Amino acid sequence: MSGFFSGRSGGGLTGGLSNGVKMAAIAFLVQQLMKHSRQEGAASAAPTSASPAEGTGGLGGLLGGLLGGGAAGGGLLGGLGGLLGQLRAQGLGSQVDSWVRPGENHAVSPQELERHLDPNDLDAAAQQAGTDRQSLLEELSRTLPQFVDHATPQGQVPQREEEIGGEGIGGLLSSLLQGGQARQR
Repeated sequence: MSGFFSGRSGGGLTGGLSNGVKMAAIAFLVQQLMKHSRQEGAASAAPTSASPAEGTGGLGGLLGGLLGGGAAGGGLLGGLGGLLGQLRAQGLGSQVDSWVRPGENHAVSPQELERHLDPNDLDAAAQQAGTDRQSLLEELSRTLPQFVDHATPQGQVPQREEEIGGEGIGGLLSSLLQGGQARQR
């Protein structure tokens, strides 16, 4: 499959990364944010031709479009509250709350995430990245708390991308791709 995970020269973006599974985890996270954004009715605020629902570009195309800039960050931000709400409602409230508020982030196990995420979405992301579901879940268990911690610098889900600081959602995801760690708040 062509796109973000395979490329024109040198294997695409993952060819330059030491861990293609991290790319898959971040692409999966972006897909989940867009999914929740649409469910929340916020998709109209973030039109993107790389939406998985349109069948063009897949997860890699979506992430590539996001990191390229544009209005996608607003749509992703709209999906953050929905995703966190779903995880809270399914029993991960203490972990989610620790990621949002300042201080230590509580760990979430790959097994906990597997129970709360769509298996079809997980399998599709793993297959597209050339990995297995378990490896993807292990990376998600590390990446998701970091992402939420970075995206909620004031201890609450931001309503506007400017509240994240830096370069917004795109900058945050790019930092995670490059191995950035959760900042200490």
